[in-house]
Amino acid sequence: MASPGRIDRRARSISAGLTFVAVIIGVAAACSDDSADSVPVEGRSFADSSDFVAHYWDRPIPLQGAPPEGLNPLETSLQPETCGTCHPQQFQDWGTTLHSGAYSPGLSGQLVNFGTYDQVRACLVCHAPLSEQSALVPDSAGALVSNPHFDKPLQRQGIVCAACHLRGWQRYGPPRRDGSLDPAPDGSPHGGATRTTFFEDSRFCSGCHQFAFPAPNGKSLQNTYEEWRGSRYASQGIICQTCHMPDRRHLWRGVHDSTMVASGVTVEWMRGSDDISLRVTNTGTGHRFPTYVTPEVLVTVEMLDGDRRPIPGATAEAWIKRSVEARGGVWIELSDTRLAPDSSLMVMASTADGASYARGSVIVYPDAFYERVFRGMLGAALSDTSRTLISDAHRQAQESVFSIFEDTVEVR
Repeated sequence: MASPGRIDRRARSISAGLTFVAVIIGVAAACSDDSADSVPVEGRSFADSSDFVAHYWDRPIPLQGAPPEGLNPLETSLQPETCGTCHPQQFQDWGTTLHSGAYSPGLSGQLVNFGTYDQVRACLVCHAPLSEQSALVPDSAGALVSNPHFDKPLQRQGIVCAACHLRGWQRYGPPRRDGSLDPAPDGSPHGGATRTTFFEDSRFCSGCHQFAFPAPNGKSLQNTYEEWRGSRYASQGIICQTCHMPDRRHLWRGVHDSTMVASGVTVEWMRGSDDISLRVTNTGTGHRFPTYVTPEVLVTVEMLDGDRRPIPGATAEAWIKRSVEARGGVWIELSDTRLAPDSSLMVMASTADGASYARGSVIVYPDAFYERVFRGMLGAALSDTSRTLISDAHRQAQESVFSIFEDTVEVR
């Protein structure tokens, strides 16, 4: 982890006082999808791959409805721990992920203090997408009414197993490991699962990882799927699941995981006649590095004297990030220095003026955007409950910082 001194050096391109409505509700509204309102509460079946692509991620996911006769209480539970009874590895993996923490202190702390339920629901469609995780659901006319099936503990578990695998009490999953789509034998638990290649398609992930709008400077705030689709990885058949679910593990490691981040880039020293550079290349990330607007990466080259002490004024640094700001309800892109696949950033410093060593570092701030927002919120009026949650979220954001590269080399 970086030292506190490094953490304090983060750029402040977005005001710490950004309001909740602009920052969170504005983003949530971008990804909400009310097309599910017209889907009967008993759910629906999916006839073919195009049907899956078009409708599997209608959100919020319709109520499951009355369970079919013959299913036992374990088979009609939406709790992830019940899935773990027969799928312990998947359940254990899920519990370590941001998916399981999607209904986070940062989100819940804001929902407590701000917004109408329409706005709250816009957040839940990705962070807790089952209708059973929502206190209100639409009636046949589209009006929000009290949900008798609301499960508050389930809501707090975020993106649960059922969100990806259950529609109208029918289980869905990927092909067998041999590629076949053969159904489960009669008498299998919960009637087996309908197998579909859609689970091995990047479009499966795009429902929550690709926003339609807002799109400052023509690029959606969350543009991961389109970034991947325009890269060589798409043409090579390297899909989201290849990297984020290796061997079908339910891990979804990303920018918060130092090993995952380090595996996606190559960091190397480049020497000139009177300078030295640190080059960072996106060699293994199938989208921009980083892909979202919330992380920031600081690359630094610091010149040192013979006693390895910093030489004043002999430090070069650059940020890899996308800076955006909400102004009057409109999102503005201030800058974008992220690395497209196979592109590089060079940070160069002079080896003159008595330099004997160069110290390089690459520090990742996964929650830089949120840290500033939460810090600003803590300076405003909050309820006691909201303040407790936002304080926890702010601490987590501060503690998420890590280094993927620290090295000192001799320059003379």
